[in-house]
Amino acid sequence: METGKFFHNLMERKDFETWLDNISVTFLSLTDLQKNETLDHLISLSGAVQLRHLSNNLETLLKRDFLKLLPLELSFYLLKWLDPQTLLTCCLVSKQWNKVISACTEVWQTACKNLGWQIDDSVQDALHWKKVYLKAILRMKQLEDHEAFETSSLIGHSARVYALYYKDGLLCTGSDDLSAKLWDVSTGQCVYGIQTHTCAAVKFDEQKLVTGSFDNTVACWEWSSGARTQHFRGHTGAGPISNIASSLKSSLIPLGRVSHSPWCFPSKR
Repeated sequence: METGKFFHNLMERKDFETWLDNISVTFLSLTDLQKNETLDHLISLSGAVQLRHLSNNLETLLKRDFLKLLPLELSFYLLKWLDPQTLLTCCLVSKQWNKVISACTEVWQTACKNLGWQIDDSVQDALHWKKVYLKAILRMKQLEDHEAFETSSLIGHSARVYALYYKDGLLCTGSDDLSAKLWDVSTGQCVYGIQTHTCAAVKFDEQKLVTGSFDNTVACWEWSSGARTQHFRGHTGAGPISNIASSLKSSLIPLGRVSHSPWCFPSKR
């Protein structure tokens, strides 16, 4: 009995396949309008199981991911025709798109070139150039919005600050309160603070500070102790010592004043 039922179902399957072949040939011979009417009629006859099956398969057929299906070289070629803003939008489509777009070195190098960057072709890291581009775009937007620079206040002097000198992350300030201070710009902390004359110009290295004053004198100071190690006089007339021009490792310190001749003083090294 079971054997007969098996052969009966097998014959039904064969009959179905024959019928399906015949209707397929007929369907292919129809016009597009007739095909659409046929599909509409079949859909109207379908139940929940058939409609769910149709929905799942249509999504696969209609929403083909060309970036996933194409060879990587062809994907890169197509991406080259898109502008950077469109590429960034495409990165949001899916993880796969983001992965492919972020791996296209030439696309991001070109985007950086269009912003005026000098490109080192030996660097073939696509993610590096994408980050360079994004950072540049962010900075340009910050410039447009007047938010490109961070500001902070260094609180410590009790009078006007006349002199500033910046080097290697450190800022020296000279004030009318007869003091000079050395600041760590990144933290805002005062590294050294020493008593001086009123400073119109300052210059420093790791061990010492040189100041030019409104009283026509120049002085050298030791950061660690605050002691004045040298004191120079020579300028006369009105106007402060406004410029200290040399490296402090030199044996001479050239000085300048507004509308007066420069002087050189010996420096203890």
